[in-house]
Amino acid sequence: MPGERRRDRQAVRLLSIFLLLLQGGRLTVHELAARFKTRRETIYRDLRTLGDVGIPIEGDESGRLSRPRLGADYRLRFAPVPLTRQEIAALAWAVKESHSRQPFQAALSTALPKLQTFASARDGRLAVAFDGAVVGWDRGVKNFETLGPSLLRLLEAIVNRRRCKLEYASPGRARPRRFPYDPYRLLAVHGGLYCVGKVPAYPNFVTLAVDRIRSLELAEESFTVDPTFDPKRYEAEAFGVTWEKPMTIVVRFSAAQAPYVRERQWHPTQRLRELADGRVELTFRAGGMFEIMRWVLSWGDAAEVVRPPALRQEIASTFRSAVAVYRRHAASAGDRGAAR
Repeated sequence: MPGERRRDRQAVRLLSIFLLLLQGGRLTVHELAARFKTRRETIYRDLRTLGDVGIPIEGDESGRLSRPRLGADYRLRFAPVPLTRQEIAALAWAVKESHSRQPFQAALSTALPKLQTFASARDGRLAVAFDGAVVGWDRGVKNFETLGPSLLRLLEAIVNRRRCKLEYASPGRARPRRFPYDPYRLLAVHGGLYCVGKVPAYPNFVTLAVDRIRSLELAEESFTVDPTFDPKRYEAEAFGVTWEKPMTIVVRFSAAQAPYVRERQWHPTQRLRELADGRVELTFRAGGMFEIMRWVLSWGDAAEVVRPPALRQEIASTFRSAVAVYRRHAASAGDRGAAR
């Protein structure tokens, strides 16, 4: 929505101007207008807005507002906002849920004790109790520890609609490629971090793995988000990260695995049907053939694809290839044993 985007930009600009002044910045209105790519009249209006909410904005020694600064006696004060027991528990749980190699793990561990100061002594102890009472681990996770700076630049580009210049290392290419990219949203899906956006030369949306970005610069040019981009629709139609045309998927699970299928939501559109022999049939609509196929294969022979035919054929072909590999290796092992 144009109105919402305009309000978002204004909120970011107001906060940025306030922080610059708070840090002692001495930028002129002309420089602020250039920095935020807007008119000087808009900056003057922003300064009046800050004054209206109680932040004293003054001019320079001659009183000229073209060189704004904070009032000399201004002190930033926060009113105490106590956190409830549930809020403390939610924040502590979020810290414990984050895996050890995510980009802001070190900051999370130091932020939690600071948040405790906003709670009562009894509720504050709850966060400490979480540290010893809840443990967990992840396997097969990527290392995102060094991605903090890249993520912050991507966030800045998304909020301010700034085009990026990327160097990206695709798994199937020997060398990284350089290209312009318009980032729309960051995605955290199945333990991975991705960015969805567009490459100006191509009509389709492009999803990139953030950890494969080798370098990232913000260009001076801005971009306009494609009006057909709908993140809610993306979430509803994708099985994982890949956004493809949705198809109806029907999978039947063995009676032994049926309890584990019933207790989870595999997709927002799913429907379950109980079969007479104890099996369960799962139906949903989603796109992303490769991701769906990999998920079905993880169930081994406990899952049978009913629809669509193309997915059923791919699964059957993969199992035949796997059997051939095992038979080939078994035969090789037998030959080596006979030779001894």
